[in-house]
Formats: sequence, C-alpha cells, structure tokens
Amino acid sequence: MKNKHFFIIGGGDLQADLVLHAKKDFITHVFDYNENCFCKDLADYFHPISIADKEKILELAIKFNIVGIATAATELGNLTVCYIGEKLNLGTNSYECAKNTTDKSLMKKVFERNNINHAKYFILKDEKDLEQIANFPVVVKPSDRSAGRGVVKVFDKENLKKYFYKAKDFSYNKIVLAEEVLKGRQFSVEAISSHGKHQIIAITEEYLREGEFANDFLETQHLIPARITHHEKKIIQNEIIKVLNAFKINFGASHIEIKLHNNIVKIIEIASRMGGWRDVLVYHSYGIDYLQLLIQSSLKQELKKINTKAENFCLVKMIFTKEDYLFYKKIKSLYPEFLIKEKIHFNNIENFDYSSSLMDSKGYYYIKMKLNEDINVFLLNKI
Repeated sequence: MKNKHFFIIGGGDLQADLVLHAKKDFITHVFDYNENCFCKDLADYFHPISIADKEKILELAIKFNIVGIATAATELGNLTVCYIGEKLNLGTNSYECAKNTTDKSLMKKVFERNNINHAKYFILKDEKDLEQIANFPVVVKPSDRSAGRGVVKVFDKENLKKYFYKAKDFSYNKIVLAEEVLKGRQFSVEAISSHGKHQIIAITEEYLREGEFANDFLETQHLIPARITHHEKKIIQNEIIKVLNAFKINFGASHIEIKLHNNIVKIIEIASRMGGWRDVLVYHSYGIDYLQLLIQSSLKQELKKINTKAENFCLVKMIFTKEDYLFYKKIKSLYPEFLIKEKIHFNNIENFDYSSSLMDSKGYYYIKMKLNEDINVFLLNKI
C-alpha cells in the first residue's frame, strides 16, 4: 500500500510514533503551522498549514485520494480529522462527535441526555453569569481546551472573576465552565473502537501536583495498569461503554477521565482521540500496539480481541521543576535499567518557570518495572 496516501494532523513530538507507524505502509503527510515542528522531517511530505484549516486540508485530501487520516493527541487536530473523515467516508467519528468531545459545554448536554454521572456545572459566558455561583470551591476551566490549560480551583468570588477571565482568554469559543470539585481517585480510561464495537485497552492512574500549586490540577505522572480491584475495574468498564455509546463513538481511540469514589464513577470529560503518552505506556505494560490499532480503525478494519493482561508497570513522569529534573538525573544514574524512553526539552537547569499546564513540561521519561516490583519507589520519589 506504499502508493496510498495517509494524513497525520499535527506535527508535535507526541505524533512522531504515529507518523513512523503509518510510514511503514503509506505515503505520509504531516500538517502543522509550525515549519520547525518535530515531525517535519519524519513524514514523506510536510505541509506548513494550520491544523485548524479544515477546508485547505480537505482539498489536499481529495487531491491525494487519501485512504486514512488520524491524529494522536490533539483536540484541534481531531476536529479536522473527523471533519475530513466524514466528508470522505473514512474511518473516523462524525464531526458532531468531535465537537461534542472537544467542547465541554456540549459534552455536558450529552451526559445529561444519557444519565451519565458527571460534575454539576455552570456555563459562564459573561461576568453576570458569575452571580449564579454561591458555593465554593469550584473548578474553573475553558470549555474547549485540553492539557490543563486555564484549569484552576477557586475558593471565593474575587478569584472567580479573575480566573473566569483567564479561562476565557484560553477558550476558543469564549465559554467557561465552573464545576463542582469531585471527590475520589482520578483515572483515565483508554479505549479503541471500530464500527461501533468498543474495547477497553487500559485504565491509567493519574497523579496531580501537590503542595503550593495543587489547585491548578497539573498532571505530573501517569501509571498503567491502574492498581484497582476486579470489582472497581468492572464498575469503571461498564460506565465507559455507556459513555462511548452515548457519544456515538464509532472509530478510533478514546481517552476518558474519571473520578472513582465509594464505587461510584463520575466522568470528568471524554476525548475522542488518544491521550498523550498512552501509546508508549500501553505498549510497555500490555504489549499492545495502540498506534497500529488506531491506524487499522482509521482504515475501517475489524479489530481482533485485545490482550488485557498487563505484564509490566509503565510510568511516565513529567519534568516541571528543578526537583523533578534532579530526580530524573538520579534515576538515570542509579537505576538506568528502568528507563526505557526519555524526551528532555531544555538545557538550562536554572531556567524553571511556574508551569500551569502540560504544555509547560520541560520533558518526560518512562519507567518500566515488573508487576511484582515496588513502583511506589518512583511514584513517591523515594529512591
């Protein structure tokens, strides 16, 4: 099929493995407005076009008669993927599905119509809408952004106004949500679908920043597989299948964030695309090639039953602070056998500014251990 064309929307480093996978069988095209993006030289063709420019990319898709289109970890790119996929009858979700899983104000309505447990919320468009909120704390977030941008816990009216405007600046559609603070442990669920048939690949433990800046919900590390009971796993899986059906997910990867408290699942949000870092975590824990499944689904292929028995722990740790970096260096020095992959974005150890979202990460690295080994040593930074 090396004479067939395949489009990848987005050229950041988290797309690199998807490009390389697709390149084995297809002529690959990468789209990104950044002419110096990470994937520029990986693909057969690079197009310096914004991933939001759906019509221009559609024109090229028709010109090259593409057989598939995909993105790994970008919300905006997923909108373009589904728009083009719907126009050309490719293996993607509908454009409406992409919008419902990107815009949280639309997402909430789908939750409500389908009786899916989720955080209570207010829609905030103007300053007068803040008057609805009498009880604190609440979580303020832009309606249509990801990676934690503009998300913060607010404890009073004065800060509500301040962070409303900050979140509104982040939001493309200028809509902000204020949500109740959910209790419980946080997980994400990684799934793959083809022709409306869903398989849950993994459940991920998600860890948030603690201490002085805990209120901005910055994700600091992710662990697969989640250490949960069989009963908890079943509760989560049952709810996730309900969610996937509610949003009419037909093809591709899905990434659903949840809270689990007293055996009750509440959905934080759903994205109809792969979560960041999940392809590597899943591969080294389960031996599952998540990216290959994504490509197969994008080609409308039926998917075989997936192995759901984990063989290893796989942990990704983000580098945001000098302490994070020094811990990474300590692991590299003392336990290099556990490090399987790393990506460091900086070279000045003193240049650590405040980080408010995953986009501010200075790098990340993966640790792989047997299931009978103590992963807490690395989770809790105790070496």
